Amino acid sequence: MIWFFERQRARLHYEIRRQTDGSNYELVITFPDGRQEIELYADPSAVTERSIKLDRALTDEGWKRPHVGPRTAGRSAPS
Repeated sequence: MIWFFERQRARLHYEIRRQTDGSNYELVITFPDGRQEIELYADPSAVTERSIKLDRALTDEGWKRPHVGPRTAGRSAPS
């Protein structure tokens, strides 16, 4: 699962995924400069709790989720 955030013209996202070579979970934060931080969790409830706290912290720092409008793929524009 990936969450995207914007602030002014900067973009940040974080992702929760299974560790590729194990059974743990990774929370990967990708910063606007491309730098990544990876946090490891064995317990799925712990990574979920961390995700909730991270979401709140980012929102408190002024980060917002980008607006996503309705999907129009495959639809023709009105004439």
